[in-house]
Amino acid sequence: MKLTEIFLSLISGAVLVLAFPRFHFEFLAWFGLVPLLWAIRRKTPVQAAVMGFLSGLVFYLGILYWIYNVLTEFGHLPPALGVFFVILLSAYLALYFSAFAYGIRWVRAHADLPETLFAPILWVALEYLRGFLLSGFPWELLGYSQYRLLSLVQISDITGVYGVSFLIVLANAALYRLAFSGVERNWNSALREVLAAAILVAGTALYGQWRMMELAQISPSEKPIRIALVQGNIRQDVKWETSYQEETIKIYSHLTRQTKFQRPELIIWPETSAPFFFQSPSNFQNRILEVAQQMEVPILLGAPAFERKGDKIQYFNSAFLISPEKKILGRYDKLHLVPFGEYAPLSGIFSFTKDIIGAIGDFTEGAGVRTLPFPRGDFGVLICYEAIFPDLTRRFVAGGARFLVNITNDAWFGRTSAPYQHLSMVTLRAIENRVPIARAANTGISALIDSTGQIRVASELFTREALSGTIQVGQTKTIYAQYGDVFAYACLGLTALSILMIRKRRGYRVERRKR
Repeated sequence: MKLTEIFLSLISGAVLVLAFPRFHFEFLAWFGLVPLLWAIRRKTPVQAAVMGFLSGLVFYLGILYWIYNVLTEFGHLPPALGVFFVILLSAYLALYFSAFAYGIRWVRAHADLPETLFAPILWVALEYLRGFLLSGFPWELLGYSQYRLLSLVQISDITGVYGVSFLIVLANAALYRLAFSGVERNWNSALREVLAAAILVAGTALYGQWRMMELAQISPSEKPIRIALVQGNIRQDVKWETSYQEETIKIYSHLTRQTKFQRPELIIWPETSAPFFFQSPSNFQNRILEVAQQMEVPILLGAPAFERKGDKIQYFNSAFLISPEKKILGRYDKLHLVPFGEYAPLSGIFSFTKDIIGAIGDFTEGAGVRTLPFPRGDFGVLICYEAIFPDLTRRFVAGGARFLVNITNDAWFGRTSAPYQHLSMVTLRAIENRVPIARAANTGISALIDSTGQIRVASELFTREALSGTIQVGQTKTIYAQYGDVFAYACLGLTALSILMIRKRRGYRVERRKR
């Protein structure tokens, strides 16, 4: 491998980082993979895999650098160990880049299948696998880089975010083919591929424009729902101190009362905004119930919960809905927990996993998807990073949720890119299911997102404020909401089928030579 080829691989990863928040150079995603494809064009599959790994490592270090802050500041790890775990996670995720590069070169070595046909389906297949292997970590899939270009992401109501990723990789492959054909002086096939890719991208943008116009022209059958989002901005280092609980309740109560004149129909507090077991009768519980009574409005809040099962106690990260009549109307327990943050993976086999970071949570997964009751229609709650999982979100809508609420505590991230990255992924959930999302975050970014993915109201980071606005409940069912990840399944199936057919043809040729 030449130094220039290694440099191109590294450049590819760095350019892709700039396409995501907070840099927001979205256009870079459309050719960010071209340097990598060029670098591996004459490499063996193994050499290509190494170069793909280098590209992926740079990309994920640039995207996930904020994990260092979480591990050292709040997990109390030594700096060297914090760096080690960031590199370890980035290296694991870089294996998907490595598999992509290996697959591209393996197919080209054994079949006349151009990158424009194989690269997009392989990329989507790998993104889908990343969403559930080893608990799943689909953080900032390629399609999320375009979340602000609304006309290009509306296709998500059919394909999910994977359709946007498909188009971006298709465009990269077409541009690479055009560059390669310029060197080879053979333009015909490359020009056809570029034209086909351009037509697909343009068609997607036209579909997006038409879809947004169509939704805007639908006359709402009901009045919008007035929502208040309360952002307490409670520092993470004092959040769980018993001496600070009194101050926390005062802050949230005061901010909530500020929304009285906006006459909200639902008030939302962030994840673990009640830093105690809310289900147990206490002075703190009663004071929050009194706030709901005084406001004459239901309040949704986050708090830990527990259940006794024999001699064991199970803990949950939960959301409680309370009524103006001072009753608990419903509770949702978080289903998809954060590895090494809310539970220790494989702790039954490897006990040391509980000691990897300090202050580790010991939560249990909830029993299942559960919507919460509301006079204007039931809603689903996504706690923290549950909102980055497309299929989990879809299950709430399939279960009858007319709108979604995301409560989160992004204080862990500090003033890094992570809060902006987190918000970018939430917007795609609104488009996929055509439901609005109300998002309350402890330190921001709190927001109201409509069913086209447009952020209508948003807070600043690390401010103490109460936001008010309206959401219009979903008017239509989407293909994605009804059928889920069929597009990703198709890409996964086509990838597997292509590999099997090539292997079969290759085996047939070997058999013929033996004869």
